[in-house]
Amino acid sequence: MFSPIFNYNNNILNNISGIEFSRGIITQASLIPELDSTLKKKAYIQSVYASTAIDGNILTIDEVSKLLNGSDDVVDDNSKNEVVNYGHVLTNLDKYHDNCVITEQLLFDMNMEITKNVKVDTPNGENYRHVDVKVKDIDTDRVRFVPPSNMNVPRLMDDLISWINSSNDISPILVAGIVHYEFLRIHPFRTGNGKTANALTKLILNTRGYDIKRYFTLDECYNNDINAYLNALKTADDTFDLTHWLEYFTKSFFISVTRVKADVQRLLTISPPPNELDKQLILKDNQIKIINYIQEYGQITNKETSVLLEISSQASHNNLKKLQKMKIITRKGSGRSTFYVLNRVNEKLRKQLMK
Repeated sequence: MFSPIFNYNNNILNNISGIEFSRGIITQASLIPELDSTLKKKAYIQSVYASTAIDGNILTIDEVSKLLNGSDDVVDDNSKNEVVNYGHVLTNLDKYHDNCVITEQLLFDMNMEITKNVKVDTPNGENYRHVDVKVKDIDTDRVRFVPPSNMNVPRLMDDLISWINSSNDISPILVAGIVHYEFLRIHPFRTGNGKTANALTKLILNTRGYDIKRYFTLDECYNNDINAYLNALKTADDTFDLTHWLEYFTKSFFISVTRVKADVQRLLTISPPPNELDKQLILKDNQIKIINYIQEYGQITNKETSVLLEISSQASHNNLKKLQKMKIITRKGSGRSTFYVLNRVNEKLRKQLMK
């Protein structure tokens, strides 16, 4: 049975305390829907860019952003597929668990989506790797570490998955960090292990209430100083003790969520939360789906709303009318040409936020 070795030292505890403090501020903040969607989109793009860049993807963050927004100008098909695949996994992250339970099949599905149409010597399929591998530095081709024998992978992954699903007595932050390291150490697949580890880390945080509105990304911290990331992993490889790695992981988490907290506080100052009357108008799930749809496609019609929500035309109209009354969306056109758009916030603020 998998049993991670680490110590709760002051650095780890202080980092977790700082994360919890920032998490509380962010989750209690009330941003208008457009700014909420903008922060989510910013984190999404940064996460896809960072995770693929760590694995050697050559696309710039601007190219990644355009791809994720529907552009097809990128020439390199392999790089494009890596970005689109990983973006699709993050967008549909909730489908890779069954009532918060992680299974082997769901990990196979996740990895197959990540590696779909990406040129590799040996596609993974619904299997763990059948060969022994060496993990090398992308730049120097130097062997960084040697994962366990392929013969041991099924047993090691079974132990890890069992531990994940029974680790409710440990902070979700530490669970995510431990799983991230152990998954990379086992290196269960022939390819796509890094991105699968990052997606699994996010999945664990999301299912345990630590997605923090999906405003933040850990991948960016790894990519900003790849050597610090790799060195932290190596200390665990060398000593079999995860303490230093968890110091690094919790510090990266703390840095990322603290930056988001600062963004949220700044936005609340520039664009204060709704007044007391508006606070009573809490968005329902269907209304959030409408807002997210408009954020992605620019506008929505009553017919598109009916299809999106699987409700009648009259019920769609009622949902749109409520969002109009809340001054979240604006009606454009007339008759059969009627469509709805989000009310615009200060464009200078939007551009500043997306930098």
